[in-house]
Amino acid sequence: MTKPNVSTQEKAALTETKAPQFKVKRAITLPLLKFVIGEPIYVKIDEPMFVGKELKGSGDKAKMEPATLVNCTNLETGEQCQVIVATVLKSILEEEFTDNSYVGCGFMITKGAKASGKSYNPYTVAELEL
Repeated sequence: MTKPNVSTQEKAALTETKAPQFKVKRAITLPLLKFVIGEPIYVKIDEPMFVGKELKGSGDKAKMEPATLVNCTNLETGEQCQVIVATVLKSILEEEFTDNSYVGCGFMITKGAKASGKSYNPYTVAELEL
């Protein structure tokens, strides 16, 4: 008995599995987009900033306030993500954009290195044309 001659393309077609054709309505969990000192991130802010869940910890971690977060779109990849908003960055956005008017805007945000004697990182923020 001889086997039928099957091409490589036909083998690939037989072994491929098709992904369901669904459209995501809403992402429940979002990946965290982390800052790297000196490297800008490019984001469009999708929603107003909000305070995250209070996490219980021990020692020094128990004394920390819940983080301020913001849901964004990474403009380089098009993926939805979350950014932890440091107090300095939060102040910049709230001072320059009243009543959450930063929502829907694009930004290039760069985290700087701590200056000697300072306990915080400076941020450089530029609004982008979208």
